[in-house]
Amino acid sequence: MDYRSGIFYLALLFVVGCVTELYVRNKGMGESQQKFRGVLVRNKPKLGPPVMLLVASIVVAALTIPH
Repeated sequence: MDYRSGIFYLALLFVVGCVTELYVRNKGMGESQQKFRGVLVRNKPKLGPPVMLLVASIVVAALTIPH
């Protein structure tokens, strides 16, 4: 297997992982809930790091498309 193919498939794996991470963060799964005066308060999800990794992995996948 060529090294470009390996990098391409690894980048695709990162794309799938980032999409699932964004889905999980948006839905609030696994997040500890806090109560403030008896009302559940959700913190805003931090989407910056997964989005940046998603963009970087898409760029790497586009640059290393196997021939």
